[in-house]
Amino acid sequence: MKHTLLITLLSIAMNFSITDVLAQSQHEPYASLFSQTKLSEKESLVLSALQKGYPQNRIRFARETAVKGFYEVILGEGVSYVFITPETIEKLDQINEKNRDLYFKHWIFGGVFYDMAQQKDLTAPLKALAQMIDVTKLPLELSITREKGTPQHSLFVFTDPRCPFCKQLEESLSKLNNVRIHTFFMPLAVLHPDAKEIAARIWCSANQAQAFEDFMLKGVAPQTKAACSTPLTEIERLAASLGVKGTPTLFFENGERVTGAISVEAIEKKLQALSQMKKTISKESK
Repeated sequence: MKHTLLITLLSIAMNFSITDVLAQSQHEPYASLFSQTKLSEKESLVLSALQKGYPQNRIRFARETAVKGFYEVILGEGVSYVFITPETIEKLDQINEKNRDLYFKHWIFGGVFYDMAQQKDLTAPLKALAQMIDVTKLPLELSITREKGTPQHSLFVFTDPRCPFCKQLEESLSKLNNVRIHTFFMPLAVLHPDAKEIAARIWCSANQAQAFEDFMLKGVAPQTKAACSTPLTEIERLAASLGVKGTPTLFFENGERVTGAISVEAIEKKLQALSQMKKTISKESK
């Protein structure tokens, strides 16, 4: 049943506009995000050319705006704009890393694309989409999983055991019920030199969840040195691929990202909204 619902949720919003995808993601516990946005054939070719020209820049989306030849582009977790001439459109299949700057000459990095007539920020929806991820693709075997009550929702947290804001978030999470929490260790050794060792000791503990909560909520550190292999290096690569740069970073089921400590009230409000929309989608899919 859960698998069937997941497939339904992943497919129900296909071919929506960006605004529709964001609206739908507030309702869907599992958003496939970029695959839900419909691109024209020309836009798909532009995206492919940009990806070939800038393979290291994680270009994930490109779509022409209301201004002809002016494209909105998602690079990593940010939004930029590029002007593309008709001449470049005719030669998209010839673009590569060496000649890219001859074709994609003029970029705008940062700022807001604003519609004065409608008094509307046109960049904001794309920025929100750029920050979201598909949580169904997270490698949960790299995380410590805790269940509280009968889980109705899942949360995904990147944390540093020495980070004070991470401890604030854990205080909030400890007050939740009926949730499943997947915690990925992301010790920031530059700021907290011993964080990696603490994370390793917790990971290698007989009861990982208990050891984690003892340290984060009670300040009781594991005394036994780490004597097992840890996923810290893999998580570091994962975080980089997701654009997670600070801790704590929390992801909700719909892929929405929150960086920094968040109150239990704010978390519960979001979970309540997700619960209501889960029920709505479940009824509509029957």
